[in-house]
Amino acid sequence: MRSETWTWVWIIVLFLLLTGAISLGDIFSFIFGIVGFLIMVALIGSLIFRHRVRRAQREASERGEEFRGYTWNFGGYQNTSRPRNPEEGKVRVKTTAQPKKRVSDDVGEYVDFKEN
Repeated sequence: MRSETWTWVWIIVLFLLLTGAISLGDIFSFIFGIVGFLIMVALIGSLIFRHRVRRAQREASERGEEFRGYTWNFGGYQNTSRPRNPEEGKVRVKTTAQPKKRVSDDVGEYVDFKEN
């Protein structure tokens, strides 16, 4: 269905070009106008987005909150929103209590073993 639609669009454009209803200059002007419009929308959108982020940062700092998010480091993005644990990265060794001996020390005998 999609390819049929584009086929008909090309047929209509070629027909209009051949009959002189439109010229290549009109088509190029239209395409450049659309591209220029999209570039302007992208630029204005990025400016508005930056303004809103800065305003959110300022409002958060006025409330006494620390604004956290993603920051760019040399290794890539780093999530700074989770608080750092001071114990993170330290090695801990957990030991269990030694069980009491069930048998007294005087049970058993010593065997002298010699290798031949």
